Amino acid sequence: MSINKLTIQSIEAQAQSLLDMARKDNNDYEAAVKLIMSCKGKLVFTGMGKSGIIARKLSATYSSTGVASFYVHPGEAYHGDLGMIEENDVIFAFSNSGETPELINLLKFSRTKAIIAVSQSKSSNIGQYATIHLECKVDKEICPLNLAPTTSTTAALVMGDAICASIMERSKFSEKDFAQFHPGGTLGRNLLTKAQDIMNTKVPFVQKSDTLHEILLKVSEGRLGLTCVGSATNVVGVITDGDLRRAIARSDKANSLTAEQIATTKPVFLKEKAGLAEMHAVFQERKIVSILIGSPTNLKGVVQFYDLQKCN
Repeated sequence: MSINKLTIQSIEAQAQSLLDMARKDNNDYEAAVKLIMSCKGKLVFTGMGKSGIIARKLSATYSSTGVASFYVHPGEAYHGDLGMIEENDVIFAFSNSGETPELINLLKFSRTKAIIAVSQSKSSNIGQYATIHLECKVDKEICPLNLAPTTSTTAALVMGDAICASIMERSKFSEKDFAQFHPGGTLGRNLLTKAQDIMNTKVPFVQKSDTLHEILLKVSEGRLGLTCVGSATNVVGVITDGDLRRAIARSDKANSLTAEQIATTKPVFLKEKAGLAEMHAVFQERKIVSILIGSPTNLKGVVQFYDLQKCN
């Protein structure tokens, strides 16, 4: 069998194992979600080896969605780091076998007894310490030897992420909330950047009776590829480069054209708080390259399509 087929077969096997596990799932996720949402302290993730890596990732995910979380290494906890875990905290522990000695010691001596434990069986040692036990058992690993943690770690990760998604849904976690925890990078910029942050505030104006020559001067001076007609408190139209080209092409006496004859009388306006996604959607739907920000009686500025590109 080719490497491509082997790899795809492994992916399908993992997916099928997860579906099989879901069909047999009798876990009390509601109790787990309620315990986490009622937590007065922090959510403490822990696990050894590959389970520890999954726990670290989940800690980062929960923190990024508003649940105060951190990871504690079971071995380090047993040798001094138990002080990091307080009575009001909730422990979220991961162990495939449920028999990891370091993890059992952490649970045994921890100051909090509010514990969500994930393992193959509730009858495991880790299950005995759990306030809520979540069974996470797959039929087999995709490892050819059925030994290396592969499908089992994927299942634990999926389960943890699914619980997080349920918490987000129940707490009505919004895009605005998400942005507060992701201020950096492209994602943060896309969520936090508003029209008022990128708009050009120096907008040129002409009056209705101004001629083509005067319009061209204003468009050139403004360097926005447009000029508005009227004033900031009374915008009656906008003239873009495209409007000028079309007007000149269809007129035999272009030099006699006035701003009133050339202008688009119903320009697109958006509020100052419009986000990048909303602006991008308008650019695409209306097939324009400039949006006026504010209102016809209170123009604040102009956002152009290339201003959005700078944010990516």
